[in-house]
Amino acid sequence: MSYASKIKEKRFKTGARALFSAFPAHGEISIVGSLKGGVHLAQGFVCEGIDECTLSGDVLADMHAAMLLDGTTAHTKTEIQIMLDTIGASLSFAAEKDRLVFHARVRAVYADKLLSLIAECLREPIFPQEELAHLKSRMIAELSLEAQNPHEQASINLSRTLFGIRHPNRQEDTAHSKAAVEQMNRKELCEYHTYAIDRSLLIVSIAGDMKKEKAFTLVEKYFSTLPQRTVTIPPYDRALPQKARKVVTPIPDKASIDYILGSVTGITNTHTDYPALLLGLQVLGSRSGFTGRLMKIVREVEGLTYGVYSYPGGFMYGTDGYVAIWGTFAPELFERGRASILREIKRIVEEGPTASEVKQHREMYEARSRVLCATNSMDLARVAHDCAVEGKKPSYLDEFPKQVLKLTKAQVHKALKKYLVIENLSESVAGPVSNDKATSIDK
Repeated sequence: MSYASKIKEKRFKTGARALFSAFPAHGEISIVGSLKGGVHLAQGFVCEGIDECTLSGDVLADMHAAMLLDGTTAHTKTEIQIMLDTIGASLSFAAEKDRLVFHARVRAVYADKLLSLIAECLREPIFPQEELAHLKSRMIAELSLEAQNPHEQASINLSRTLFGIRHPNRQEDTAHSKAAVEQMNRKELCEYHTYAIDRSLLIVSIAGDMKKEKAFTLVEKYFSTLPQRTVTIPPYDRALPQKARKVVTPIPDKASIDYILGSVTGITNTHTDYPALLLGLQVLGSRSGFTGRLMKIVREVEGLTYGVYSYPGGFMYGTDGYVAIWGTFAPELFERGRASILREIKRIVEEGPTASEVKQHREMYEARSRVLCATNSMDLARVAHDCAVEGKKPSYLDEFPKQVLKLTKAQVHKALKKYLVIENLSESVAGPVSNDKATSIDK
């Protein structure tokens, strides 16, 4: 099955791009679109001219995206929701690392109305003061829960250990996020919106039951009305491998401890080593059931964990990413579980995967890739969108799985030895751990 053959593209005079993929979806279409921006752009906005920025781009980007459906110059929040309900549509906005993204779904006969509404929300939101107050209350409540979530705290603190303040993969700490939410005001949201929306940076991907020509016509009709500005994405330096550090975050009265190891790679997903690294991490700790070594050994054989996996992280949109190994443990089993994970990492780095493991996992990866978009138009719209954002041709969707299928045991072992360096694996622990073990992250 070729995904590339399904995807058609059109570029408009504004600089925007549209993609269309025919898909038998019972009269529905799925839409994934975005403007370049997201958390990285927001961080540059709040830190402009500041060497040591203490403001939060994460919070600004998230609040901006969350309020795009809260009212426009033409419609109130309630009217927008009634419009969506009337045509049976779904629509959401979210701030990702480098993009402001929207996801939508509707019957094709109502595509005109939905695309018009999306463009309106991007063109003329008003960020009502009352809705901002409600959003701030919700976000503060969510952040209070986040502060008590071992997995969230371990993830946040690992990102802050590995990446500098301006890097897209660095997450904001919970306390700082709370303070930023409390300080956010309507004026700043309006100014950021004016700064951030640029139609020339738009990509819209549609998949489903619609004629290609109609899809392209509707995208051009409605999104050409967005403002034309010069949005400059701030540069950042790639993270360099460093010696391991450790951070421990005590969260009393929790049932489990979350433990994450990680190190930066200094490469993006276009690097020649990436396919072998991806497959090697799948062999070590596949997130598909019990097929990875870590689940087979640390959970099934030794009975030390609820779950344990390894994976590449932070490689979206051309960002240099990291390798991560995550496990969750009952407090009394944590030290043994940690030792078991480190042992298995050392073993696969020193000995390499077996030929049968490489064969099994490359076939699993290729099979999953073939069915990824076979049953869901939203998945197809998303992968087509992501290829366009990363500057890859649609043929990449067909070629990359074939590249994985050709990987050898030697190639996978070489990638693991190069990027899974035990001395460079920083550790982040969160949960019911004693205060005397606690350390803090360098700011």
